Amino acid sequence: MEKILVGLYPGKTSLWAAVHALNLSKRINARLSFLLVIDHAAKGSDESLMRQVEASMKSSLESLIEEGISDGISVDYYITYGQYDNELVKFVKENKISMLVVGSPTPQEGRFDAFEDLLEKIRHRIDCRIEVVHEKTVKKQGKGEDNVSPVFADRRK
Repeated sequence: MEKILVGLYPGKTSLWAAVHALNLSKRINARLSFLLVIDHAAKGSDESLMRQVEASMKSSLESLIEEGISDGISVDYYITYGQYDNELVKFVKENKISMLVVGSPTPQEGRFDAFEDLLEKIRHRIDCRIEVVHEKTVKKQGKGEDNVSPVFADRRK
């Protein structure tokens, strides 16, 4: 059975990666794990802030987790503290993950070069596929232009 891991960090792009991984898990009947990694340097700084970050991310994922479970997908959620790359590599190896899904930072976050370096560090240390998910943006149309935007529908109902 395929095992998919979503490497989460606080932020919007992580949620896009989570949605993508959940949909993929449904299609290929894979076991899905969400791993929220909180920087160990930040852990010591403000305990209440860390709890707030954890609660916010879990709250954002709850509906996805429930949806996966109701569709018969095995879904797990984990939180760990440490360096993002090290924690992902450790989890992938310990749990024999077959695919890692991560969200790419948006241009507004301005961390793309660092993200590419991070992916290279991870890629050389694990033996599984990596999918990078980019946030979907819908371009606003001007007056008189086609008002076409993507429509997402569950056609099984």
